[in-house]
Amino acid sequence: MNKWDKKAKNYSRYSDSKDTLEAKICQYISDLKVDFTDKRVLDVGCGTGVYTLHVAQRASRVDALDISRAMLDILDMDAQKLGLKNINMHHNTWDDYTLPKDKYDITLCTMSPALKIAKDFEKLHLSAKTKVFLSWGGKRGATLMEQLFEAHNATYMPPNGATKLQEWLELKNISYQITPHTEEKIRVKEFDKAVANFEWHLEARGITPNRDKVKKVLVQFCDKDGFVTERTMKYLNLIIW
Repeated sequence: MNKWDKKAKNYSRYSDSKDTLEAKICQYISDLKVDFTDKRVLDVGCGTGVYTLHVAQRASRVDALDISRAMLDILDMDAQKLGLKNINMHHNTWDDYTLPKDKYDITLCTMSPALKIAKDFEKLHLSAKTKVFLSWGGKRGATLMEQLFEAHNATYMPPNGATKLQEWLELKNISYQITPHTEEKIRVKEFDKAVANFEWHLEARGITPNRDKVKKVLVQFCDKDGFVTERTMKYLNLIIW
């Protein structure tokens, strides 16, 4: 089982609420004149389909790519609930995925660590006529995570996927549109579930978690009823080219 299969059951799932991050980002995309209606779309690192299922309600076809079979199973389940039959799921890595000869109309990549280096961005650039990319902008207000990393003698570095893509686009003299988005995310979990969640985050960063140290940090964010509250400021950038 890979780390994303392990995460799948507790990962965010599709919602039709207008108050979600996904709904806000979809509105940004629409405001920038990107229309998924009747388009062939590739969703890279689709996860459980929190964006895929929004797009599939307008697109003619969506190829949903993810490294996690468990994530894809959840996407399939939610697609069936919505009666969507235009999603083709691909259990594969971005490196190993073979692009079709005909470009997609739109490639979407949201909050995925699948694209990290120049060759990943080059492949993304060649995949479609229009590319939509959402990721961290190199900033993240995450006091709890910072303390967990410090307890494990490590320094917390916020993700910076959007920053790396910007640098690549500018190096290649490719024009793009960028829309920043900032919001506070509040998550509340039972203590034991919070321990498991943050141990996963440490492992995902290559750190072997020490359970006693994790618990010692989380106790500081725990209320009298045994719930841990994590407050995170998200600094995201939506890039379209």
